[in-house]
Amino acid sequence: MNYKLFAFDLDGTLLDDTKRLSPANKQALCEMAAQGAVIAFATGRLGSSMQKYIPEALDDVAILILNGAEVYTGRRHGSRRVHYAPLSGTVADYLVDYGRGREFALNYYIDGNLYAVRDKQTAPWIDVYFQQTGSRYQLLPSLERFRGRRPSKVIFVGPAPVIDKEEHYFRNLWGDSVYICRTWDHYLEFLDPRANKGSGLEALAAACGITWPEIAAFGDAANDIPMLEKAGLGIAMANAPDEVKRAAKRVSPWTNNEDGVAKEWGMIKKKIVVKR
Repeated sequence: MNYKLFAFDLDGTLLDDTKRLSPANKQALCEMAAQGAVIAFATGRLGSSMQKYIPEALDDVAILILNGAEVYTGRRHGSRRVHYAPLSGTVADYLVDYGRGREFALNYYIDGNLYAVRDKQTAPWIDVYFQQTGSRYQLLPSLERFRGRRPSKVIFVGPAPVIDKEEHYFRNLWGDSVYICRTWDHYLEFLDPRANKGSGLEALAAACGITWPEIAAFGDAANDIPMLEKAGLGIAMANAPDEVKRAAKRVSPWTNNEDGVAKEWGMIKKKIVVKR
């Protein structure tokens, strides 16, 4: 199969555990692009925190940010937004009110920025999130100015046992009316049901004139499942949990720390005929 679009989760997939894009993975991306494929980064991060991972030689990357709440084509297809699915204002207001004084930090994403309230309880978790993602915070005394607004998403960042309890509570409260996902033991994310990597990748593919069988997607976490299930070739990394591996068409024998993406690309190259 000649794949025309390659989509990559970042943390735990394309990047190693030190948040580094290895030379081998960088070379693989450049080879894919040189053969005419669209390269897409699909992440829960803000766009500003992922730009540093785009190789200088690769100047045309599509991005699915904030877990697919916003999707932008690359330069070849007009550098335009083709998908936008913000969270309900009612849901967001409830989460802000609920999170006040709790044992976790609340990340609020809107207008391309990340906001939070820093105090004794939230400070350690704000620091954890910054260390993990490099995302810059705008710190406010409160989030009241956003009441009634529709953020791209809201995240709770806190101790795993606390996040476990909150996940159980909110899944029972809202069911499927809100997209709730865990992207790490310490993160609980709340999004519009249309804000997922599957829907985002579908919008990007349509904008580029590409069909699902022509897409290869790589991931390692629960929020990657929608795109791994839909892609013609969905590859779960060896470090992925079992639920992600079950959703994939292929489970890589290599982890994100073993240049898994580059090695999978080597396997794909042996099976395709390049059509320029």
